[in-house]
Amino acid sequence: MTMNDLLSNLNGLLLALMIVIHIWIIITLYHQNVPSVFIPLYIYFTLLLVIIEVCALFFLRGVPDYKSEHVIKIQLIAIAFIPPLLYYMCQNYLVGSNFPSFNIKNFAFFITSLVISGLALSGLISDGIIKQHGIVITLYTKYFWIYPIYFYITFGFIINLLLRKYQSEKRKPELERLKILLRLIIPAAILFFSLLVLLPIWDIQHPAILFNYIFLGFTVVFVAFKFQIIEFDENVLRSLYFFEISGLLFILAAIFFKEVRTEIFFLLIPLLLLLLFTFQNLQIFIHESIGSRPADPDFDLEDELEVLIDETDKYIDKQALSQFIGDLSLKVLHCTKCTVITSRFDVRPYQIIYIDGFPKAEIEGLLSRTNSPFIETMEYNRQIINKFELSPQSELYQMMETYHIYLGIPLVSENNLLGFILLGGERKVMRITKKDLKFAKFLSLRAAHAFQNIDKIQEVVQSQKMADLGLVASQLAHDFQSFITLVKLQSSEDEKLRQHANYMEKLVRDLLNYTRPKELQLSAVNINQLIDMTLDLLNIPTEIVIEKHYSDSIPQINVDADQMRRALLNLFENSIIAVKDKPARIKITTRPLRPLTNYRRNTWLYLEILDDGSGIPEEFLDKIFEPFFTTRKQQGGNGMGLAIVKQIISRHKGFIDVTSKEGKGTIFNIRLPYLR
Repeated sequence: MTMNDLLSNLNGLLLALMIVIHIWIIITLYHQNVPSVFIPLYIYFTLLLVIIEVCALFFLRGVPDYKSEHVIKIQLIAIAFIPPLLYYMCQNYLVGSNFPSFNIKNFAFFITSLVISGLALSGLISDGIIKQHGIVITLYTKYFWIYPIYFYITFGFIINLLLRKYQSEKRKPELERLKILLRLIIPAAILFFSLLVLLPIWDIQHPAILFNYIFLGFTVVFVAFKFQIIEFDENVLRSLYFFEISGLLFILAAIFFKEVRTEIFFLLIPLLLLLLFTFQNLQIFIHESIGSRPADPDFDLEDELEVLIDETDKYIDKQALSQFIGDLSLKVLHCTKCTVITSRFDVRPYQIIYIDGFPKAEIEGLLSRTNSPFIETMEYNRQIINKFELSPQSELYQMMETYHIYLGIPLVSENNLLGFILLGGERKVMRITKKDLKFAKFLSLRAAHAFQNIDKIQEVVQSQKMADLGLVASQLAHDFQSFITLVKLQSSEDEKLRQHANYMEKLVRDLLNYTRPKELQLSAVNINQLIDMTLDLLNIPTEIVIEKHYSDSIPQINVDADQMRRALLNLFENSIIAVKDKPARIKITTRPLRPLTNYRRNTWLYLEILDDGSGIPEEFLDKIFEPFFTTRKQQGGNGMGLAIVKQIISRHKGFIDVTSKEGKGTIFNIRLPYLR
C-alpha cells in the first residue's frame, strides 16, 4: 500500500463519517424545534457543508469525466453562499436580531454570492480537471481569486464585529466565549480554508490537502457543542459514543485495507445513519430490559409534579425550600443557572434567597435597576416570561439576553406577587417545550403556596415565642424585683453590688419592653427635629464631632415619637461608646428615597448613622440584632439595645441594616416607609 492509498482511504472514510455527523446535527437541530432564527441559519450552513463534503468525496474517484465538471460547479456554488451565512450567524449570535434583514451590507453579501455562483455556473471559475496522485484535481482560472478574497473580507467583517462586542462586553462568561471565537475558532477556520484554497492555486496538489475538509467540519461540530447549540442529553451522548467507535474502526480499516473503492465511501453514509438509528434504539431496548431506562430528555411530567407536590409542603424554612425548588428546576428544565427571589416591603423590594450559576452581583444589579422592563413585566403581567418567544429586537429580550435568563416564573398567591424564579444558562438558543411550560406553571403555584405557608408558620412560631418569652420576663420581674430593690437599699456602700443590681433591673425592664411592646401611638413627626431632640438628651464628649446632613425636602412621617426616640437614643449611645476616648465624628444623614419600581409606589425615608469608631467584627454582624447578644458585657451591655431598636423599626414597617469594618467604623441604615 502506497502512502497516497493510505491517505485516500483515511480521507474518504473520515469524510464519510463527517458527512454523517453533519446530517445528524441537521436532524437533531430540526427536532429541537427551537424558535430562534439562529437555528435555521446554522442548519442551512451545515447543509451547505454536507454538499461541499459530498463533492469532495466524489473527487476521490480519480476518474475525470463530465460528471466531475458538474460536481465542481455544484461545490463552487455551495461555497459561494457560505460567507453570507457566516456573517448572518455572527450578527444573530452577537445581537440576537432577525436576519437577514434588509440593509446595504447584508444585501451586498447576498448579491455578491449570487454573482459568484453565476460565474461558477457559467464555467468561468474552473478551467478543466486532471487526475493527479490518484484524485481528481480542478484547474482554476484567474477568476477563482474572487473566492479567497471574498472569504477574507467576510472574516474581516466578522472579526470586527467580535472585537467591538469584546470591547463593550462586561460579563466574564460572554468574554470567555468571545475569546474562544477570536483566539481559536476564527484563526483555525482561516488556516484550514487557506490551506484548502491557496495551495491548489500555487500548484501544490496532494491528497492530504483534502483533510482540511475534515478539519473544517470538525470545527463546525466543536462550535455546536461548545456554544451549546445542540441540547446535550442521553440521545446525544449515545450518538457521540457511536461516532467515536466508528472513527476508530475507520482508521483501522484505512490502515489494513489496501484500497477502498470510492463507491464504498458513498454507501457508508446511509449505512452509518441506519446503524446510528439502530444503535440508539438497541441501547434503549437494553436499558428497558434490565429495568433501568435512561433519563428521557422529555421528562415524565406526572412524576416530577408528584415530587413537587409531595416535597414542597414539608419545608418550614425558605432557604431550604428555595434550595429544593432550584435543584428540581435545574434538573427538569435543563438549565444551568437558577435564582429564587422573594418580595418584601422595602425600598429594595426584592431579595435573593437562593442562587446557583448566576453571578450574584449581576442579579442584584438587575433587581436594583429603576423601572426595569423585566421587573415591571413580572409585576404587572404576572405571567411566565419565555425569552425564546419574544422578539429579538424587544427591550425585554435584550435584557434577558444580557443576564442569560431563559425563563422568569412569577410566584403569585391570592393576587399577591411573592417573588419569582429565574432560570437560565449560557446557551443562545434552547427548546422550551409545552411540558416545560406546564411544569413551570405548576411550579409557580406550588412554590407560591409553600412560601405563603412558611410565612404563616413563622408568624405563629414568632408569636408563640414572644408569648413564652413574655411569660418568662413577667415571672422574672415578679421574682427579682423585690430582691433587686432590697439589694439596692442595702448596698449603698458596695458600689459593685449596686451596679449589678442596676444591671439586672435594666435587663428585666428591657426584656419586658421587648416581649410586651406598647401599642404604637402614631403622629406626624419631623424626623430632623426628632433627631435633634434625641441628641439633646445625651452627654456627648467634646472631642466627638456631630455632622448633620439633613434633607429639607423630607415631609413629616407618621411614627410613635417616644419609641422612635428610644431607638435613636440606643443607636447614638452605641456610636458614642464606639468612638469613646478619641477624637472622632458621628455623621447623621437624612433624605427621601424613591421606589425602584412603579408597582410599589411608597416613598421612603432614609436615615444613616455613621461613626469612626472601633467597628464590629465581621463574624458578629449577623448576630448584633439578636436578643442578649452583646460584645460589651464588661461595660454593662445586656444585649437588648439593638434588638429593641430593630423591633421598633420593624413595627413601623421599616428596615435597619448595618455595615462595619473593624478598626474603621460602623454605618446603620434605617429605611422607614410613608404609609398610606
